[in-house]
Amino acid sequence: MPVWSEIAISVGAYLVGGLSPGYWLVRWRKGIDVRTTGSGGTGATNVGRVLGWKGYAVVMVVDLLKGALVGGVARAMGCPQAWAFGAVLFAMIGHIWPVWLGFRGGKAVGPFIGAWLVLAPLALLPSLVLGLLFLAWLRRFSIAGLCSLIVLPAAAWWATGSRIPVAAACITISLLLWSHRANIRNFAAGRVQGTEAPSAGAPTNP
Repeated sequence: MPVWSEIAISVGAYLVGGLSPGYWLVRWRKGIDVRTTGSGGTGATNVGRVLGWKGYAVVMVVDLLKGALVGGVARAMGCPQAWAFGAVLFAMIGHIWPVWLGFRGGKAVGPFIGAWLVLAPLALLPSLVLGLLFLAWLRRFSIAGLCSLIVLPAAAWWATGSRIPVAAACITISLLLWSHRANIRNFAAGRVQGTEAPSAGAPTNP
């Protein structure tokens, strides 16, 4: 496969990742910029605060499909593993920093899960199990999900036997920690001050 094709797929992945259904859905239904409300993101949870569970579901499904599309196209075109996982990272970057919206987007959980369901679905299973255990303890989807990622690199190695998904998992974790940094600060501050009252709501701003 020519290198220029792989580069084109990576650029396309960034642009697809940057498409923000949450922004446009809230703009269409309410006439406002969803980034001026709640957490200030374009993800499903922030949309759910404005439009309810139906808005949350629509945005989550579309964000999952964005990631699945990127992973599926990369696989269908025969991209080497490094380029395929690289395209996924570009889709996540596009979701967090979309050129269409002045580089202010969501947190990239949806595209990440959608793409890995196509490229390495078994690698997600240990994180799912661990995430449920953390959720029972912490009662916060976003924090439980982040904690569950600690096993992703090992799970990627177990599922694929390749170093490339392991490296992609480490970069993915870094991106998700960065995009959720405000949630982490708020959660930690609440725990220290004894004012945290976590609830088992939807994952914060995927």
